[in-house]
Amino acid sequence: MSIRTAPVRPRGVRYGLFIGCLAVLLLLFCGAFSIPFLFESFSIKYKFGIAKGLLRSGKLMGMAAALLLGVQLVLASRLTWVNRMAGMDSLLAVHKANGILIALIALGHPLLVFAPEELTALPLKADYWPEIVGAFLLMGLFYMTAAALFKKPLGFPFHLWMRAHQAGGVLVLALLVVHLLFSSETFEEGLPRALGLAFGALCLGLLLRRHLPALRPLSPWRVSRVFPAGKRATRIHLKPEGKGTFSYLPGQFAFLSFPSSVVSSEEHPFTIASSPTRTDTLEFIIGKSGDWTRGMDCVREGDPAIIDGPYGSFSHLLLPDGSPVVLIAGGIGVTPMLSMLRYMDDTRDSRPVILIWSNRTHDSLFNAEELVRIKRNHPTLSVHLLFTGEPEKERLTAGALNTFIGHLSLPQVFLCGPPPMMTAVETMLKGIGIPKGRIHTETFGF
Repeated sequence: MSIRTAPVRPRGVRYGLFIGCLAVLLLLFCGAFSIPFLFESFSIKYKFGIAKGLLRSGKLMGMAAALLLGVQLVLASRLTWVNRMAGMDSLLAVHKANGILIALIALGHPLLVFAPEELTALPLKADYWPEIVGAFLLMGLFYMTAAALFKKPLGFPFHLWMRAHQAGGVLVLALLVVHLLFSSETFEEGLPRALGLAFGALCLGLLLRRHLPALRPLSPWRVSRVFPAGKRATRIHLKPEGKGTFSYLPGQFAFLSFPSSVVSSEEHPFTIASSPTRTDTLEFIIGKSGDWTRGMDCVREGDPAIIDGPYGSFSHLLLPDGSPVVLIAGGIGVTPMLSMLRYMDDTRDSRPVILIWSNRTHDSLFNAEELVRIKRNHPTLSVHLLFTGEPEKERLTAGALNTFIGHLSLPQVFLCGPPPMMTAVETMLKGIGIPKGRIHTETFGF
């Protein structure tokens, strides 16, 4: 297997994909919303006035929730064409917001459907088993939404939450298809039945692609070196195995896993710190932030590794111009900046570049000598190191930021670090006149 720089697709291609997806989604919603009107169930036919309107509205909310669940699966499936439209962190933000929306819409479905029925007791007889399936579906949706929103405050271990979330997603989709096909005579035959079966088949295909390694474009690698990167991170070098080409852009990330008994086998996302111009090795610099990442010290040379990627749009190569570049990093958030700096050094990119890197202490620093060498080769590179945990407590303030980058004309700013730092710095950047469209962020974790 060889390593090379991925082709850069014009921004117009990404916009075209986005507009095309919106158009398809709009058509799907229009088609789904027409079903309660064109294929009325008996319960709708024999309702009148407000009762008919409530029942039909409930059916529409059910159709909307089902379609949005399909969208949720597409967002989580790591499809290449979806990833070209936006960065993975943006897709995950949409996935999270969409999950909340689905739960709210799904709650409205039974409330509106049963509102005209004047029920005095819950329909729990065996004849109502499709409705009971729907109740379990609703509970599953609320469990998954609550667990995703509160996993950190409740202290859920990431790997356990992720496994439960994935299993819950499979269960919810299975319950949805069963409820859709059997809860109303509308879906017993004809076009609605065919559409329901097609929806189920599409969901099954996406699930198989997502969870069966044989159906995903995974790359086999072998660990060639493991050594410290400062006192708070581990550096891992991987050599490619097999045939083919692994193409990526500087700043992109991949999902990394180790199928061995040394660490648990779940995958985690990490930035590729190396540059695609260096075609013999991939480098990951992994901060020690949890049980799994602290276990990286136990990985040994020769261990197998699996990479799923690359993903993300956090790269200076995706920007249309040669504007000055500002790289602002907090701690381990410097890894995409390091990849971009290495690429610019290897390609003799002469644009002005400013790196602002904030760490807690000096012993958190790594690659300092390499930064000195790159600066020697790149006279227009400026490096500013800040240490918030040292006695001098050097923090990035609006005044310091203006001093560092205020002389640049409309730079492209890349920002990566802990969320509180990113929020504060983004506000400062806007305050000194940097347009939001020229501020590019990469968020840690899920």
